[in-house]
Amino acid sequence: MNLIRESMQMPVDNLLGMLIYAVIYMFIAGLVVSLVLRFIPNKIPYSAKSIIVFVAILISILLWWQTIIKPTV
Repeated sequence: MNLIRESMQMPVDNLLGMLIYAVIYMFIAGLVVSLVLRFIPNKIPYSAKSIIVFVAILISILLWWQTIIKPTV
């Protein structure tokens, strides 16, 4: 547990911290969009919903890149 805490304090210095933050960003984005698509009554096909979730996760990866990786480069 200490390893995870230490890696999240300075995520730029190690790969584990960067990956943990990337997974957190993707999980939250996918969960939020999936919940929104589930509870809003609409007739969107399953494939369109999957594409929307994919785009949200892709945007979250780009945000992760801008907030974690880009400031240190």
